[in-house]
Amino acid sequence: MTSAQSMQPDQRKARTAARFGFLLVTVSSLLCSCTQNQLLHPAVLQAPYERPQLWAVAPFANESGVSAVDANRVADLFTEQAQQADRINTVPVNRVLEAMQRLQMPAVQTPGDARTLMNVLDVDGLIVGTVTAYDPYRPPKLGLAVELHARDSEAYARRVDPWELVRSGRGDPAPGELGPANPVAQAAGVFDAHHHDTLMRLRHYARGRDEPQSAYGPDIYLVRMELYTQFVCHQLIGDLLACEQSRINLAAAENQVR
Repeated sequence: MTSAQSMQPDQRKARTAARFGFLLVTVSSLLCSCTQNQLLHPAVLQAPYERPQLWAVAPFANESGVSAVDANRVADLFTEQAQQADRINTVPVNRVLEAMQRLQMPAVQTPGDARTLMNVLDVDGLIVGTVTAYDPYRPPKLGLAVELHARDSEAYARRVDPWELVRSGRGDPAPGELGPANPVAQAAGVFDAHHHDTLMRLRHYARGRDEPQSAYGPDIYLVRMELYTQFVCHQLIGDLLACEQSRINLAAAENQVR
């Protein structure tokens, strides 16, 4: 009897500790759930232009050696990512394809091709790109090389007849129809998800873009190649805009010297 009575306080302590532990686990779970479900603002690219620019993206070439690459879809995804940058608007890739068919232009191969296509589409800039590496299996790998062609601002203001340019041929650009150096910006990279640097950049990009309720979380970008392609396009657009910022700063400095 005495032994049974002496065990009762210990049992009460054990029950209290178990209840406290259960409550602690419940509260922690709720806090984690609230943190996971918190919506965040994604990082947005900023274009360094004074006025909004209209870009077009030509169908990408495929030099990856993988026949399964849908180069037109890569161009679509690049267009979508460019549209999300501040002060960048885009035209649909289907419109670019239609213009190229009318011009009987299978691909943009020369600065003259870029000049003609930009004038027909009436855009400020044209992205020409190539798929250089492609492996959709986890961990994915994607390589792209892109260049930005831009129309000269004075030629743009003159509103040159695009079909007159078509009739003049698609060789080297005439003076003033393209900027003094085209392409004006270039970017390239192979984004291999084996590498920690790529994974760190992917984590930063996924903040504010992943689905909070998804079981994959930000790892969904490693599972779906289309999402991984969006990430790579975003990175290279950022590199192009950084090149453009440097070019604009240099031009401003040269004007001040003059």
